[in-house]
Amino acid sequence: MKKLLLILIVLTCQSSISQELTETQKLATTCKVWGFLKYYHPNVASGKFNWDEQLFAVLPMVEKASTKEQFSTVLENWIDSLGEIKKIAPIKDSDSTTYFYKNLDLAWIKTDNIFSKKLSFKLKFIENNRYQGELHYFYFDKKDGGMGAINEHYSDLHFKDKNARIVTMFMYWNLIEYFFPYKYLMDQKWSSTLEKLLPEFIEAN
Repeated sequence: MKKLLLILIVLTCQSSISQELTETQKLATTCKVWGFLKYYHPNVASGKFNWDEQLFAVLPMVEKASTKEQFSTVLENWIDSLGEIKKIAPIKDSDSTTYFYKNLDLAWIKTDNIFSKKLSFKLKFIENNRYQGELHYFYFDKKDGGMGAINEHYSDLHFKDKNARIVTMFMYWNLIEYFFPYKYLMDQKWSSTLEKLLPEFIEAN
């Protein structure tokens, strides 16, 4: 009986340890969610929020979260604070336009084992009811032949500050994720690059 009890205690401890998230796991996932909301959430993509300041506000809570459940709750509450999303009619591709989908991969919304089912549902709902107007953070400059341009300002960041390095990494990674046309030709998955480079950005002096 004592041996059985000891085995149960060990297994419980191992299970608890395995559920704890690393800083890289949490930041890589937060990066994806932050970028997704930036370009998909109607209240964010339209420019109603200072999105960098929103990130700075949520990062301390992300850092404190140690389990999948705590981490998912932080992100769920963050999404809820951004306001209501109205359900729209199903979005269909135009028959007169050719679409390129090789770079579009939002499978992580459902397959990320860090997310709770509730969080995955919220993200999927946003994808299905995404912003349909002109993006605040990215636009096509008609004066420059329709080239893509960004509405980002980082001149006042101090890179000795950890959060400044994180937001710069997040901004750059998501620009490539959503707008670089040759991402599908890279010799390494862009998500793997995120996980590889984050520790270097965090520890950079």
